[in-house]
Amino acid sequence: MKILIIGDGDDERAWAEWAIEQDDLDVIAVQPGFAGGSPFDGCAIADLDEALATPGLDAAIVGGPIEQRAEALRRAAAEGLATLCLHPPGLDSEAYYQVAMSRHETGAVVVPDLPLRLHPGVGRLQEVIAAGTLGAFRAIRHESPAEADESLVRVGFARAVDVVRALLGEVEALTANGDPPGVNPKHELIVQLRAEAGRRAEIRLSSEPGETARLMVVGSNGSLTLEYDPHFESPARLIQRASARDAELTTDLGFWDSHAAVFDVLRASRALAPDADVRLAPAPSLHDGTRSMELTEAVVRSLRRGRTIDLHYERISEAASFKSIMTSTGCMLLLGSLFVLPLALAGPALGFNWTIYIAYLILPILILFTAVQLLRFGIKPEPTHDVGDDLDQPSPSK
Repeated sequence: MKILIIGDGDDERAWAEWAIEQDDLDVIAVQPGFAGGSPFDGCAIADLDEALATPGLDAAIVGGPIEQRAEALRRAAAEGLATLCLHPPGLDSEAYYQVAMSRHETGAVVVPDLPLRLHPGVGRLQEVIAAGTLGAFRAIRHESPAEADESLVRVGFARAVDVVRALLGEVEALTANGDPPGVNPKHELIVQLRAEAGRRAEIRLSSEPGETARLMVVGSNGSLTLEYDPHFESPARLIQRASARDAELTTDLGFWDSHAAVFDVLRASRALAPDADVRLAPAPSLHDGTRSMELTEAVVRSLRRGRTIDLHYERISEAASFKSIMTSTGCMLLLGSLFVLPLALAGPALGFNWTIYIAYLILPILILFTAVQLLRFGIKPEPTHDVGDDLDQPSPSK
């Protein structure tokens, strides 16, 4: 498989160095290239369009500055490439929304680089939750250090929430607090999550230097904690504690190749038929990446408003978009009518007789707006298994 690497950061370089060690992978282009005399200097291409036009490309690993990553992702998907996108894809979920239909249109496959949910230790946590080994479920806690130059919200939380969602289920509400207060906390971010049946989780991110992250499942009979290196450069371990005593059982899990795990997901997703149900795609899928960005946006709203944000998901479709546009337009027409009608009636009393004719325009405009509603019947019904079937957009109510 011939690969293009987009971006010149540490994560992109790590992917490139991993890829050249694989027998079935060949890095044939990097854009714009790595500094410091890397082994990829011979295939460095400065222009993105030229890089995407490289003959024989099969896949792209999309990185680069977060502010520019969304455009690179969109263009790679437009070329029909199997695309692995460093997460987050941008400052919001719009990047994933734009490529949601690429599978049907160009054959492109998009997989977010969210490896933690694939870790064997996370699989063990899922098993004990399902089996009830720890007793009644109490909570999930995820504590992780963040890079000093990264946003705790836009980057740190966007990455940390995916594995929590994999364990907890769909999030129905969240409350965020930061230090200092505001939408861009610098020192610490704490997010309380609530899922179905009142199941709760907490994500705590800190800018304090640290080498170990912890993902804990707490039950009525004890807890099971996965301690891991956020960069997956050192082995992880599982620590099981009993609630009634200080007994502790530690299991070393050994080294784990996060790059291989995520790339295997890309291979499996690429093998699916273009019209396959999106729910058959292995995780982490585009759906999982989209959800993490939607939750990140909800955290920003919670920090701004200082209150809990409830999430209600609505499937993305042409019909849903039409309904949203018509609802907004109808509200504007109603408010406009309430504002214009008194002015039109008051005009003659002030010597402006012509304003009375403005009132006569209100009824025809409302009739036209009502007639436009019939256009929804012209929207082509979506197939049963569509790429967008499981991509739902949250509409916060509070």
